[in-house]
Amino acid sequence: MWSPLYKIVTSLYVACLLSSCAGAGSTAPTRYYLIDPAEYPSASLKSVRPLSIEITSLHIPQYLERFHIATRSSKSQLEFSESNQWGENLRKNLLRTMARNLSTLLSTMDIGTPLNRSASLPDYRVQIHIEQFEQESNNRVKLVARWQFSGGPQSGPSVVFSAELQNQE
Repeated sequence: MWSPLYKIVTSLYVACLLSSCAGAGSTAPTRYYLIDPAEYPSASLKSVRPLSIEITSLHIPQYLERFHIATRSSKSQLEFSESNQWGENLRKNLLRTMARNLSTLLSTMDIGTPLNRSASLPDYRVQIHIEQFEQESNNRVKLVARWQFSGGPQSGPSVVFSAELQNQE
């Protein structure tokens, strides 16, 4: 019924039409972000002997496991940006940054996760639970986290701390 040449020409025409429509809208270039270690003054905590700290776990909400950066547009609504994305897995970026910050503040190199620190038992173990981390509609960044410390000289029960940090960007 239809000649093969007609089908090929029609297919090419439809493909060209679709590709030109796809490129017709202008999109903003994608920007990628990382969380870098903080800059601290040279005065940091000096201990008699270097502490060893193990960050045993870092839990983040499922919505932070994607690369698109979240903005809270209302109390129960998040929007994800196509043009603003994390440059790597956020959980891994946060783990590395926290380890570097603790290392600087406590003047010790023996800080890490169970996979990358020394084989000796750590002085302290830390678990971190991030409950909320996003930009709010007023351009403030909100971080709500809990962390739990265990170990130490007495090795008694774990101590749980909770904090809400806000930063104007």
